[in-house]
Amino acid sequence: MAGLLLASLFLVAPAASAAGIAGRPTLVEAVDAAWRIAVEARHADSESRRAEAGMRVARSFAADSPALAWSREEGDWYGGARAGSATETEIGLSWPLWMPGQRRAAVDASRADAAWASANLAQAQLEVAARVRETAWDIAARQAELVAAQSAVDALVELAGVVERRVAFGDLATSDLLASRAGVLDAEMARDDALRRLEAARARWTVLTGYEETVEAGEMEAEARIDSRSLLSRAGTPPSLVAAEASVRRAEGERAAVRRSLGAPPELTLGAKEESDGPAATGDRSLVLALRIPLGLGARRELAQATAQSALDVAQAELSLARSKHAADLAAARSDFEITGRQLEGARQRAELLSRRQRMMERAFAAGEIPLAELLLAHRDSRAASADLARRKAERGLAHTSLLHAIGAFP
Repeated sequence: MAGLLLASLFLVAPAASAAGIAGRPTLVEAVDAAWRIAVEARHADSESRRAEAGMRVARSFAADSPALAWSREEGDWYGGARAGSATETEIGLSWPLWMPGQRRAAVDASRADAAWASANLAQAQLEVAARVRETAWDIAARQAELVAAQSAVDALVELAGVVERRVAFGDLATSDLLASRAGVLDAEMARDDALRRLEAARARWTVLTGYEETVEAGEMEAEARIDSRSLLSRAGTPPSLVAAEASVRRAEGERAAVRRSLGAPPELTLGAKEESDGPAATGDRSLVLALRIPLGLGARRELAQATAQSALDVAQAELSLARSKHAADLAAARSDFEITGRQLEGARQRAELLSRRQRMMERAFAAGEIPLAELLLAHRDSRAASADLARRKAERGLAHTSLLHAIGAFP
């Protein structure tokens, strides 16, 4: 009966999320699924497309969009006793020109922009992977907590049956039977609380990844058993620093492009003009070559250069802050990983000791050496130790997740 109850408890949460993807995913599959539905993915994709469009603009032969102009003028003229009509038709193509070195600077700036978009894409993917790992560890802890709570219920139900039989034989008082039943109810409420927390964690998992089932706890534990020193030895530059460095190069490219620009591009116009003094008159045709150079743009150039310099200063400050933050986060993650490892080992030993103590107290109670109150207290302590062990496992997994995030390791 207890086995069927425990099985039904694990099936409640998946049944509540029937809209999710069926099947149990690996960690890599879960991260990929979470990335496909993440808001960060849409933002990163749009930034990549924007950078690609900027590259095409920088590589074009015109500094801006060319323009085609067409005009026709008709009018009457008078000269003494003579009068007539005149027609002037003109068509021309205006071509915005690159300043010397401006096109090369624009291409360099667009490449830096594309590198920045790529670095931010990797950083966003790492953030999503961290959320998936954290949620998976939370579910693993809730599952272990539920298993421990159900085991406590089973043990107390069995104990209540023993007490009821001994009360019937007159070995124990009725108050002991009431206490044993109250202990069962307390354990059942603790189990229901664990189930509620597990359901909430599984709901968050489905929203995050779209999957009904979670990653196998064994896969998460296998990843957490990797030695931290080997992780650090293989670690390169994390995506957060790569993105910050790319942001500086992007700002430098923008500043160089602004310095090569007048603020508005000069325009070269090539066209044709036809002038005629009447319907029967022979028109005069000519080619038109014009150069338009904008003037009075000094203030606008200064504003653009000041804006570009300000963006560079901010990017450099953010890079310095990112390096300091990375060093602090890495040191904290390493320390947390080592401390939680010791705490987990201590919690495991404590849970084993209290479990052994509970079994000894059960034998002593069966022999009539101790009262029921002491045995119920031993059950409560063992149950609390099992719950603490599950929590310590989750904390150890979260600490490992933080270390992986700090060094930029993907699943």
